Amino acid sequence: MYPRAINKLPSLAKLTICLMITPLIGFQIQYPRLAAQETEPRSNPPFFERYSDWPEDLKIQGTLLVAESIEGLKPFIAELNRSPNKLKQWVIVGPHKLAQSMLADPAAAPSESSASEYSPSDSSPIASLERLTWTPKLDAVPEPEPQSMLLVCDDRLAHEIPDEFWSSTADTMRRYLALGATVGFVGPASVAVGKTYSKPDPKSPQNAPKLAQGLGLFPDAWIHFTDQGDCDANLCHAMQADARTVLIGISKDSAMVLQGRKGTVYGPGAATAWVPAHQHLPEASQRIETRGLKNRNAPENFLLDWTQWRRQAIERTLEIFPPAERQTPNVPNGTLIIVGGGGMPSGLMQRFVDLAGGKQAQLVYVPCSEDDDMSSDTRLLELWKQMGAKSCSLLHTKNRQIANEDERFLEPLKQATGIWFGGGRQWNLADSYYGTKAHLLMKQVLTRGGVIGGSSAGASIQGNYLARATPIENFRIMAPGYERGGLGFLNGVAIDQHFTQRRRQKDLRSLVETYPQMLGIGIDETTAILVQQSTAEILGPGTVTFQWQDESSRQIGEFIGSQGQQFDLATRMELAQPTEKTDSLKTKTPKDP
Repeated sequence: MYPRAINKLPSLAKLTICLMITPLIGFQIQYPRLAAQETEPRSNPPFFERYSDWPEDLKIQGTLLVAESIEGLKPFIAELNRSPNKLKQWVIVGPHKLAQSMLADPAAAPSESSASEYSPSDSSPIASLERLTWTPKLDAVPEPEPQSMLLVCDDRLAHEIPDEFWSSTADTMRRYLALGATVGFVGPASVAVGKTYSKPDPKSPQNAPKLAQGLGLFPDAWIHFTDQGDCDANLCHAMQADARTVLIGISKDSAMVLQGRKGTVYGPGAATAWVPAHQHLPEASQRIETRGLKNRNAPENFLLDWTQWRRQAIERTLEIFPPAERQTPNVPNGTLIIVGGGGMPSGLMQRFVDLAGGKQAQLVYVPCSEDDDMSSDTRLLELWKQMGAKSCSLLHTKNRQIANEDERFLEPLKQATGIWFGGGRQWNLADSYYGTKAHLLMKQVLTRGGVIGGSSAGASIQGNYLARATPIENFRIMAPGYERGGLGFLNGVAIDQHFTQRRRQKDLRSLVETYPQMLGIGIDETTAILVQQSTAEILGPGTVTFQWQDESSRQIGEFIGSQGQQFDLATRMELAQPTEKTDSLKTKTPKDP
């Protein structure tokens, strides 16, 4: 109707109406386009890391001991007597003869008729004890104390013991462990303190073991005793790679002790941890013996990290890592600052604050420590306050559940425009945050255009491959069980630090030769790279080494850069010197969250 009415108007009127309508038409066409540009949200990158890829309980509370016999326990008792931190009370539960044999002091042994307290004589191997309680029944066990040890002794096999006894044993041991006390099971049935154990099955062909559910006090362990402390071949064949279980063989004449997450052996024998081969991973094992003069300088010969072994078992249920295909290192939004440790390049921390928003910066410091409490580590927060940051928070936990579920703990990350990871041992950061909601929120800081930085361990954690993460010692760059542990702010890279100062060049080359899909980055002390998109700018007085395997020639390529040089992480090529335009990009600030 309206076009016909317009056509009846005089020409001058038509022209006037057209002039009035044209700007409105243009506005209607352009306005939605501008609105879309202004309101279009940045999509979050995929979050591939899973909470279930890591053990939730990283260590046990207290100390757990397993031994097949009293003879296996005696070396541990001797070590306790030499320790400056002696236990004040023992509680022994079990048959009178076993208790009497353990005390090795028959003249003053407890009465066989009923539960009793006992004061060791000066000639007793446990003479330093203040009090010892013996009882044949668990229901007479006294309340736990931190400096006490509960020993349950039983000469029966695990499958011969009634379920009611196992239930009561588990509850009592957990009460003691919760206070940090020492608990032990002495006897053949001690295999049942693990996740699973084997028992005879007359109906099975070739004496194949029948599996039973254990108490789970020794997490994810399948315990058995052998003459040499090796792993029984029949059990190795029976183990399923997807069971997320570690097979551990213990010498019959020795005791195995798990304290927190560290495993040790007492006695003349040994212990062996073992996980099977699975698809892309070979079988793996570690044998430890009692610490002595011969092996005191080689910790991995007398000490094993149980969390690392549990991680190796979990790894056999996951997809291949690192991914077989080369990933393009890229930070689509925001900035990474990656420092090689040993000090900061001049002015870099101020640049970090500026990139995070300057006076509007909301900063979070994440220490890297095995300690549960880092609340006193506030020096960096004070520095940020002096630089004028709007808010400064310290975030630290060793509890993965808190990092995944505690909204009060997670709140600072939801508003953060900058995160700084401290130095230490990088496996601590993987343990605390990998796959948690905190990890997801950290990545979203970059999505908002914020900045993430870190030095030393705080540098290595930024790659998706976690270099030099062995919990016992950090002499090797590849750590089975922890390779997947990087937080993945920059994919396709492995980052090593203190590089030339600690002569780590051969280590990086070996990693790149093992994983040709990875780009290796070695950063000197007091030196850093600033990464935006796929460009890495080198800052500081030292050098940064980039190593990779050429896809066509299979030769190792290398670029060693210094202050002001730029390197393209995607093409593995040096870039021209930064221009005024790229300099301005380096100081862009994030959008408000």
